[in-house]
Amino acid sequence: MNKLDNYQYLSDASIRIDDVTFRPWPDFCIIGEVGCGKNHLLPNLLVSSDPLAIMWRGKIPTKVLELIRRFPVCLWSGLLELSQLHAEYFLQWGQNCPALIGLLAMHSSEIQADRDLDRIRALYKGRKERMKVVGLPPTREAFRILQKLTVEDCYPTQLEQLRSAVNHSKKRRLMTHLSRITCSTLETLLLPDTFLDVNLLQLEDAGELPDDYNSVAALCSDIADCRRKLGKLPVWPYRGSKISVHKLLQARDSYELELLLGEEYKATVLPDPPVGGIVSSQIRIEALRTVRDICDEGTCMKNCLITYAQAIMKGTHYAYKMIYPERATILLNRKMEDWYPVEIRGYENSYIDPNHVDLIYTWLGNLNRKEVPDDFPF
Repeated sequence: MNKLDNYQYLSDASIRIDDVTFRPWPDFCIIGEVGCGKNHLLPNLLVSSDPLAIMWRGKIPTKVLELIRRFPVCLWSGLLELSQLHAEYFLQWGQNCPALIGLLAMHSSEIQADRDLDRIRALYKGRKERMKVVGLPPTREAFRILQKLTVEDCYPTQLEQLRSAVNHSKKRRLMTHLSRITCSTLETLLLPDTFLDVNLLQLEDAGELPDDYNSVAALCSDIADCRRKLGKLPVWPYRGSKISVHKLLQARDSYELELLLGEEYKATVLPDPPVGGIVSSQIRIEALRTVRDICDEGTCMKNCLITYAQAIMKGTHYAYKMIYPERATILLNRKMEDWYPVEIRGYENSYIDPNHVDLIYTWLGNLNRKEVPDDFPF
């Protein structure tokens, strides 16, 4: 028996680390308790450059090891057990449908021998038997849905969510129209059935979510909570091809204002603007005077101006729209007694011409009591 740090290399090619023994592939098993604080032991054996770890994994075929390493670490133990039952089938099916292999790796039974028999039967008897073993409809439709989940997203929680969704007839029909399925897609599928359509599931690719949301599902849950408080559930109006992350964000902010101000919230008049608008031959800027103006500006310019409605009512911000020389939304922020533009954006938050930005700063010059040039352009 050789020893290096806490590795003990046993005569039968096993490795013992503390009180846990790891049998080598193709007879891999773990003897002892791998609980809290020890979950890193097997991953270390599969990636460590320690000579004893390299010796221990030496019999694992290179391609098998590479495939296992692509899966989430928490599945590595089950994948090792599965791969040694038939390495070639494991590779073939792991590359073709990693979600199915992940579910087989998670497959459990009270008796180890029964679990291995189920897995062997699944590997040797084809697609239908594999689907039955993991509790899924043995159809091509269900199998093709499984193929849409990438190996990197095959976490146990996501695999259980996928299994549940595939066993749900309505959700299964929706997933047939998707080109791929991600962790975010699966989270969206947890929403009530009445919320779901293909367009909502495809929003995960939009990349428009703000930092305070990690998924479209979380945003929809907040909207549902607001609608519930307003007595507007179970109706869910956000379905169809025109739905977008932008519209969902606007809906959330509108509901929050309605909860704060009441049913006629859009008619609420905002505080007096810190500086009046301006109309000249070169520039036209108008102050937004009501909550309805803010909503309309956000809809027209496809931005989230309504997010600042409460700040505007509190007097820390104010918003304007520039009509010409270029269409833009202007958001001011109060610092001490002065007001400064924090956002000057065009359609869909695009940047505007720097010369037009200079005009806006000149317009604000009088407000901030700064010296204005003699050739004041208005």
